[in-house]
Amino acid sequence: MEKHLYCCQNTAQNFYDHIIPVPNDFDANSSCLCGVGKQDFIIGLKALTDIIKSMYADMIQNPSEYGLPLIEDVEYSPFNPKAAESKNSSHRLIVLLHALVQCGELSSDEITVNNRNFSEVCKKLKSKYKITNSKLIFDKLRDFGFVYDNFVLSYPDNNDVIPALYSYMKDNALRENPIFSLNYFLVMLEVPTRQTIFAGYLSGSEREFFTELNKFMDSEGYVTGSAPDYRNFAIEYVMDSKSEKRLLRCYSDFGKLRIALKLHNADCYADSIQKMPEKIKQMFRKASGCRFCREPCKMRLTRTFEEIIYADCGYWNGFDILDYNLDYIDYYKKIILLEAKAEKINARRKGIKVSID
Repeated sequence: MEKHLYCCQNTAQNFYDHIIPVPNDFDANSSCLCGVGKQDFIIGLKALTDIIKSMYADMIQNPSEYGLPLIEDVEYSPFNPKAAESKNSSHRLIVLLHALVQCGELSSDEITVNNRNFSEVCKKLKSKYKITNSKLIFDKLRDFGFVYDNFVLSYPDNNDVIPALYSYMKDNALRENPIFSLNYFLVMLEVPTRQTIFAGYLSGSEREFFTELNKFMDSEGYVTGSAPDYRNFAIEYVMDSKSEKRLLRCYSDFGKLRIALKLHNADCYADSIQKMPEKIKQMFRKASGCRFCREPCKMRLTRTFEEIIYADCGYWNGFDILDYNLDYIDYYKKIILLEAKAEKINARRKGIKVSID
């Protein structure tokens, strides 16, 4: 999907694209339902999901109406504080609803909010989410049917919405990315694994490719590590539970698969890569993208491939897979094994060539 001009729009688009339709029935955890009947909760969550999706669509089209900082999304934006502020501002909608739930109590189809607690929570949220004018968000909530009057939050058009909102958010922390997409599996009786959740965002050949690659990583004993700020929109694999060496990271960018191999030792097995198909070799015919950490950069790694010297980013070192065709997956598996072997014997530092032929 084509990206938008501003960082805040792209974050909102990512949440929009990762909203999963609520099924007609699933095993909801009764301890998370706050006294709401399962079917009433599902009906309310379905309606709430549609409302939030409509609000994200509006936010993408009219970010200024939500008071979001309009910072252009450019290549170096991950390291730009203003860009980060613009990205985080897209969280305000859910953050404010979450704060109301955390500071309130459910009574029938309304939430009565403790205003003193709510004011204190909002002060703490200002530093990260820059909610300096909550009135704008309340105005937009009103446009979509919510009413907040005399410290009481209600949704007059559908009495199932507020109980579902309360049940969904009361026991879920903001660090859970699915809470921003309102994905129902956070209240399932048995929450799926991160791999299952991630695969659920994909479809067709991309899901097949990820599933096959995940089976391989699991069979080799590689474990899933943390992926800060992405929890379930991305998943990464490290060599073992004690190692911070990352082997690859899988992203679901706008609902589309992207996999970056994390290769710090590619110079040690360039001969093996030379024997692989052109589609694989293309990955190594350019330097891994610079992350604009600082200049002069002290983290660049040099390697030689096809007699050309490349200066890779020592921080990022991500080589994007170009084709998710299962016909190529064995080559990617081999590269991962080569990287793991090189890392284990410290091949780069020792100047050792690695092969598993």
